[in-house]
Amino acid sequence: MLYEEDPADPQGKRFVGSAIWRTETVTPGPGQPPELAIRADVEVPERKLAMTWSLRRNTDKNLPATHTIEIMFKMPADFPSGGIANVPGILMKAAEQTKGVPLAGAAVKVLNGYFMIALSNADPDKERNLQLLKERGWFDVPLVYVNNRRAILAVEKGTPGERAFADAFKAWKQ
Repeated sequence: MLYEEDPADPQGKRFVGSAIWRTETVTPGPGQPPELAIRADVEVPERKLAMTWSLRRNTDKNLPATHTIEIMFKMPADFPSGGIANVPGILMKAAEQTKGVPLAGAAVKVLNGYFMIALSNADPDKERNLQLLKERGWFDVPLVYVNNRRAILAVEKGTPGERAFADAFKAWKQ
């Protein structure tokens, strides 16, 4: 679901989408062995918005993170809100309408339409983030559009997502 704020409607606007979950093998960098990653391909047809969301274990010793989340958006040049200016983080939640709990980490805009979140490797954060990723069935991706309006992309893991997470955490021995 994509929830957009709308000044003309206090309830905002809601758009239905779909998510396809899977694991995939990625090469983290030159000279590094292939790693398993979790991937969701999300589409919201009515808004012509597509997002690729991927989570993988961090293998870069120079980055103080346990895992990285990459988020890439595809949208038409004439997207009504001008594109996505910021993704401030990820929230995990038990159900679509419940309040989310933020994952501890740092979010950065890499390029237009491409964001990365490095999950904290500080001791209390590591276990909490892992527990949230494993146990919560939904996540929210808060969005700030170029026109400063806000939206939330709420994505359910469902059975395929739960399986992808379980397979990846087993391969990562976590």
